[in-house]
Amino acid sequence: MSILGKDLVVERAWSRRPRILHDGEELPRDRWGAPVLLDEDGRSHQVQATFSWGQLSPVVEVDGQRIPTVAPLSNPARLALLAVIAVGFVGGLLGVVLCVSSALVSAALLRRPGRRGAHVVAAVLVPLVAVLVLVLVAFWVQ
Repeated sequence: MSILGKDLVVERAWSRRPRILHDGEELPRDRWGAPVLLDEDGRSHQVQATFSWGQLSPVVEVDGQRIPTVAPLSNPARLALLAVIAVGFVGGLLGVVLCVSSALVSAALLRRPGRRGAHVVAAVLVPLVAVLVLVLVAFWVQ
């Protein structure tokens, strides 16, 4: 991805401490430990890798502007996955774990390069199975 005229790569984007690289080297850090990117004019810009719950993906934030690291989901897919996550929050801890993880897997399947029909079917089935398991566990517990 290109930010301020520089090609950046985010490694370990899904981890707690992602690395932001330019020309194969990690960006320098300021005195507080935040990565800094210098533009063509020599001005420094603070860069952060964060997570966007709206797109279910990591994003790079530069001076308040959020730039996605992966292709965005279509609105129907994004809304459906956010609805699955909302169902998970109703289902307690097990619901959150099942539904959030299934939504992230589904989003990854939908963004997969060279995506085929089987990936789309799996992306639909994974959250449905998670919700079904949650409902079955809820009935079993009662």
